[in-house]
Amino acid sequence: MKRNGETKQRRNVAEETEQGGGDPAMWEDLDRNFRQVQSVLDRNRSLIQQVNDNHQSRMADNMSKNVALIQELNGNISKVVSMYSDLNTNFSSAFHGGKNGRDGGGATGTRAN
Repeated sequence: MKRNGETKQRRNVAEETEQGGGDPAMWEDLDRNFRQVQSVLDRNRSLIQQVNDNHQSRMADNMSKNVALIQELNGNISKVVSMYSDLNTNFSSAFHGGKNGRDGGGATGTRAN
């Protein structure tokens, strides 16, 4: 796995940001938010595979299960759009006069999956 390399890379980015006067907490928030988005996208990948498998089976029971799976997929897509919108707002606030992306005007991407 690439986890150790990713951890080292994140530490280097945080150290460079700190030395350059940036806000490491902001980068950590962005990293956490992107991980939340990736979690939903991974779930969507799984749902799509289940829908495809059910469809290929052509069994009535499996086909009816697809209704709920597609509804969850649709809800997850809406979640991802909202999460990206929050990320955009927080990132923009951080670089355009906000208080490190936390200007009190909205969520900092703490949505639960």
